[in-house]
Formats: sequence, structure tokens, C-alpha cells
Amino acid sequence: MTLNQFVRASVLMAIYAVLIVLALAAGSAEEGKAAYMSRCQMCHGDDGQGNDSMARILKVEFHPMDSDYVQEKSDKEIREIITRGTGKMAAVRGLPEKEIENIIAYLRSLAKKCEED
Repeated sequence: MTLNQFVRASVLMAIYAVLIVLALAAGSAEEGKAAYMSRCQMCHGDDGQGNDSMARILKVEFHPMDSDYVQEKSDKEIREIITRGTGKMAAVRGLPEKEIENIIAYLRSLAKKCEED
């Protein structure tokens, strides 16, 4: 093996390693749906469109989870909203990081589902 071939092989292995790490770090939309249903659904609705009754009680408007308003936010921004709250939304306490990643993955899947329809 020449030095050039060795360098190419090393670069390819490094790229594969990064891709594997990114795939493992990404949340699971399926697991995120379960977490969403237990922690978010009461206000944001089964389908992410918002619970009208809760919106009237709180005197707020829920942005649909598949809307540009929500989907254009970065994962970091969504994580901060979940963990710190915003407006009348209280912070969701006690969620492990992996569960937050899964909820974010589920929210992203709602936009994809909307695009497919």
C-alpha cells in the first residue's frame, strides 16, 4: 500500500466513523412520539396541531409543530424551549438528553409527514 492509498483509506475510515457517531446520536422519532404523547400532547395535541381547549384556557395560540415557525428553529433552539420554557410554556423538567433528542426527532418527522401528504 502506498502512502497515498493509506491516506485515502484513513480519510474514508474517519468519515465513516463520523457518520456512525452522528447516526447513533440522532434521536428516534418513534421513541420521541411516546415521550411527546406523555409530556407534550396535553397542550400541543395528538398530531402537533395544538389543543384548542388548552389554548383558550391559557389564552395563547399554539403554532402547529409542522409549521415553518417551528420547523425553521434549530435543534438547539427547540431543546432550549423544552428545557427552559418560553412564554406561558413552563420548562419540561426531568427529561434525559436522549429523550429530548427523540422528541426533536419526532417533531421533525411531523414536517416530513406533512410534506408526504
